[in-house]
Amino acid sequence: MTKFIFPTKKQLSYISPVESGFDDSEYLTILSCNGQEIDSVDIMQNPYIKDKDQFIKLCKDEHINVLMSPKEGQLPIKELSKNGISVYEVEKNKKVLNIFSDFVQDKLERVNP
Repeated sequence: MTKFIFPTKKQLSYISPVESGFDDSEYLTILSCNGQEIDSVDIMQNPYIKDKDQFIKLCKDEHINVLMSPKEGQLPIKELSKNGISVYEVEKNKKVLNIFSDFVQDKLERVNP
């Protein structure tokens, strides 16, 4: 199972538009997938806004594998990478489902630590 995490401001499941970054979003939308199939979608409050260490802990606890963000400048890329989390740069305001589709089709660029 692969888990993807996206910064969002709305609770619209996988049709939520992605926000400009984790420091700007109210919610986190988490897709749990088996291969190319979405098994579940979870939405939760974003701890990153107040506490970046809590965000790393959340990613570890939730077994997040892939983080999707329009801007990586604020993210602790090296620490995420050390914890086995790949970071991909995505377009702001694009819907979660469309970004997942781009990932499956290998259209996204991975951010190197």
